[in-house]
This record gives sequence, C-alpha cells and structure tokens, in this order.
Amino acid sequence: MLWPIIEKLQDLSGKDYASHTESMRVIADHLRAATFMAVDGCVPSNKEQGYVMRRLLRRAIRYSFDLGIEQNFLQEVVPTIADLYEADFPEVKNNRDNIIAVLVKEEKAFRQTLRKGLRQMQRYIDDGLTGEELFTLYDTFGFPVELSTEEAYKQGIKLSDNWRDEFAKKMDEQRQRSKTARKGQFSGGLEGHDSIHLKYHTATHLLGAALRKVLNAPDLQQHGSNITTDRLRFDFNHDKLTPEEKQAVEDQVNAWIDEDLPVSFAVYPTSEALNMGAIGAFGERYGDEVKVYSIGKDDNVVSFEVCGGPHVEHTGVLAEDGKRFKITKEESSSAGIRRIKAVLR
Repeated sequence: MLWPIIEKLQDLSGKDYASHTESMRVIADHLRAATFMAVDGCVPSNKEQGYVMRRLLRRAIRYSFDLGIEQNFLQEVVPTIADLYEADFPEVKNNRDNIIAVLVKEEKAFRQTLRKGLRQMQRYIDDGLTGEELFTLYDTFGFPVELSTEEAYKQGIKLSDNWRDEFAKKMDEQRQRSKTARKGQFSGGLEGHDSIHLKYHTATHLLGAALRKVLNAPDLQQHGSNITTDRLRFDFNHDKLTPEEKQAVEDQVNAWIDEDLPVSFAVYPTSEALNMGAIGAFGERYGDEVKVYSIGKDDNVVSFEVCGGPHVEHTGVLAEDGKRFKITKEESSSAGIRRIKAVLR
C-alpha cells in the first residue's frame, strides 16, 4: 500500500516516480513505519525504539530534499498514511491528530539543523571525513553516523580508513563525561532522601497506577519524573486529561493512601521481574537483577514497579498532618507526552 503515498509525493514535488524511485520508496517505507510507531505511543528520542523512530524520520526528511520538498513535508504526507490504515486499524483514526503532531514536531526540529549539517559536509569534499568529524555531525547536527556515511557516499566524500575507530573513541569519551556528570545524583529523579522526598517518590508510583486504572491504559508509561521538597512531577504518554479524569485520578490516589497499604521490595532476576508484570520506566536499561517495589499485598497490589527506591513503609504516612494528594497542573511536556505536577498538602 505504498503507492498512494508515492502519488502524494509526486503531487508535492512535481517529480515522477520513475525518475526518483529510490527517494520516494525510502520516504514512503520509512514514514509508514514511523507512523505505526507513533500509534504505539513511541516518540522520537535518543534511546531504544525512539532512536529507531528518529533515524527513520530523519532519513526520510533527508530524501525529501532530493525531491525539492523542503517544508511542510510530514504535515502533508502523514495524513495520507493515516487515511490508508484507519479503516483497518481504529487506533490510527483515534490517535490521528497526536500521530501527526509527534512526527511534525520532529521534522521541524531536524530541518533547523539539516541545512547547516549539509553545508558543513560540503567543507569535507576535498579533505575527506574523519571519525571525529562524523562525531561532530552527530553531536552538533543530529546526523546519525549511518546518515552521514550515506550522504558522504552520495556526494563522493572520502572517509578516513580508521573512521569507525575514531568515531567510537569520541563516543566513548562522551559516555565517560556523562557518567562523571551523573555521579552524586540520586536515582528515580529524587533531589534528596529526606522524608518528604520518600513520600513524593511513593506518591509518584501511586499516581502512575491511578492513571493506568482510571484511564484504562495499561500500556501507559512513565517518560520522566522529578521530585523536590515542594512537589512531584510525572511525565507519561497519553492525551490531555479531562477535569473529570484528573479528579478521578486524584481521588484514587487518596483512597490508596487512606487504605494505608504496605510498601515493600524484593530483588528479582530482570527477566523474571518483567515476566511477572513489573513496570519499568520507558527507555531504561537494566542489569541482570532489579529491585521491584510493591504497594499493597496479596490480592490488592496496586503498584508493582522496577525502582531503585527509597520509599515510605506504608502509604498512610503520606496523609500525616492531614495532608491530601492534589494535582496542581496537567499540561503538555512534548508531542504525545503529558506532564502532571502534584503536591501533598
């Protein structure tokens, strides 16, 4: 079912398929794949599925330049893809606007650097490209190394004999810098380990569980969190909540606090924990073993999540001094991602 997409590309570019077969097939194939990733809640990022999605989109955008399409590209093409599949896949129709928004946002961000990156590559035509320069294109201009080497081949730019080792060395240096920068920071988005941080950390787990229950969204995932002495912040993949949904989530969290549920943890082999249904943060990578926190017991476990901790020992602690869980703001964090800020007061 690529042909309707190709017909749209012909209309937009004024060019025919026979003369631009490769470009049009790459664009159609990559955008179809990225669209279905967006349907599943994926967003472009630098980790795991999000990285694959970003590579697909950026390669398609690069090929659009060969067709002379340099603006409003995905905004025009993605609706055509959605129309093709919405009859057979209701989730495409239900999430149409969000899918388009996610992909268009990535295009806008990448086009700002694409032209600069292509101009930068022109400087290497005579002298060739080293691994260090490929790293600069990746680090500064967002060019995956595969895209840069493909572009070098198209432009006849020579690659240094040791470019892979040179690029790997620069990547390793960057990882070491990142590790150094992370030293001393607490896991789980905590600013500290005072009692209020532990309360908010536990409340974050309750919030995630309440969102999945109230919204009937078992696949809802955490896309980031931050906890201070003043509030918690929780990012997740979903549409905007209605006032009724926010109130229901708030009420559910407070109900679990009132039940004074026990909070405990156990260490499991990672594969076993995931098979048991433990929820992990989106994009996280785990070692051979993980710590899993449970809130509740027996047949009333409301949260079962991979987490480094720490937490309070029972949820009733969150209600000390008459405090209640209160959502103070629900807003967009990025395309397809919502953000909740909440307090105990």
